[in-house]
Amino acid sequence: MEILTSLEAADSDSVKKIFIDFVKEYLTPSYGSMSKRDFEILLFMKLQELEAIDKDPDLYRLIKELKISRSRARNLLYEAKMRSTEDKDLNEELIKLLQKPIFLKDGDKVVIEIQNPLLTDHFRFKLKELGHITDGSFSPELVKLNYSAYIALVDKIVSTKAKENTIDLFIKEGIMVDNSFKAIFAGVIKKLGQKFAGKAGELATENAFKYLSPIITGTVETIKEEILQLFNNGKEELK
Repeated sequence: MEILTSLEAADSDSVKKIFIDFVKEYLTPSYGSMSKRDFEILLFMKLQELEAIDKDPDLYRLIKELKISRSRARNLLYEAKMRSTEDKDLNEELIKLLQKPIFLKDGDKVVIEIQNPLLTDHFRFKLKELGHITDGSFSPELVKLNYSAYIALVDKIVSTKAKENTIDLFIKEGIMVDNSFKAIFAGVIKKLGQKFAGKAGELATENAFKYLSPIITGTVETIKEEILQLFNNGKEELK
């Protein structure tokens, strides 16, 4: 098992410290008082601390490694994430996910793949706050949303500095005539949708990521030439 292999290779001092912490928590308030469910969640989290299980593991790999059902694996992920993260952490993970949408060929829609069910709930809650709904009927790990919902969420969660950097570049290069980040980003998504919609595989996702990541993280200057090419060397304006 990969878990045992990872534990055998782990630093002995780390294993000792985390095992002591594990026993301390199990003995609180008394031996045997912890429920089986809480014991399993605690053990799972300690294995994550030891990096025997990834912090954000692939769901199928987790199912195979632990030899448990999909629903049980999802519950473990949900509970462990809920007990170890705050909203700030979830928002940071959300920003990473928003950089990798999959553009669908059936209209103005994208899909976001989310392995952790708590992050899925957080994602949907943020969209609901903005008045949007998502479609997860195809798969609980794949969340489908239209362009307007995706754009609204990015506009809500991206830092002010990242927005300013994007606006500055688009104004300087004559691609836009106002100072609305949301309008700029909508134009970018429309262009990327035309370019990558329906294209299969990781390559299309990575190509979209090449444009979206710098915009979302505030490093848009690094892809100035790519942006200019996307908008026909600045000859196409966003109205």
